[in-house]
Amino acid sequence: MTLNGGKWPSLPGTMLRALTPLALVMSGSMAVAGWAYWSFGEAAAARLTAAEVAYQSARDAKSKMEQERRIQMRAKAVQEELKDVWNTLPVQQDFTTLALTVSELGRAEGVMIPGMNYTLKLAKETAGATEAVLTFQATGPYAGIYRFIHRLEHHSIYMTIDKLDVHRLSESHKSGAHLVSFNVTLTTFLRPSPTGA
Repeated sequence: MTLNGGKWPSLPGTMLRALTPLALVMSGSMAVAGWAYWSFGEAAAARLTAAEVAYQSARDAKSKMEQERRIQMRAKAVQEELKDVWNTLPVQQDFTTLALTVSELGRAEGVMIPGMNYTLKLAKETAGATEAVLTFQATGPYAGIYRFIHRLEHHSIYMTIDKLDVHRLSESHKSGAHLVSFNVTLTTFLRPSPTGA
């Protein structure tokens, strides 16, 4: 089915003249819309891109600040831990008490410690800890030595056994006592004595 033999319907001239202002307004509106899109659309796209860049940089800055905050919190926690460790170290003036404590630990387990040698390795900085090394020979039955070494290891977390040499005493084999002798080297760290002490 075709209209007028496949042609568009023709409108009378008066109708065309009445639709002409509407066609002109529509064409002008389309032209203004196209101009506005090209003029303001590119500016809006540029502002949108700038806003996205600003948002991303603000997000990155926030993430960086949060990371720095976590690092500061961890540094503060480590500083507190170091302060606690520093306060638990024995004071230099208590070094003789520490040596007596080691001797008493041995005596409690039936271990003889005839004497001790000690050396202090002063810290290079005045505020640093001093390394104290105790060297002694412990003699006693194997079970007593075992318990003594165990008690030394658990006495202080800042006292370490650096060297441990053992040998059986030849006279213990003859007497049947089975005595052993250990050469022990202990290391600990001492904080400086308070200035008023």
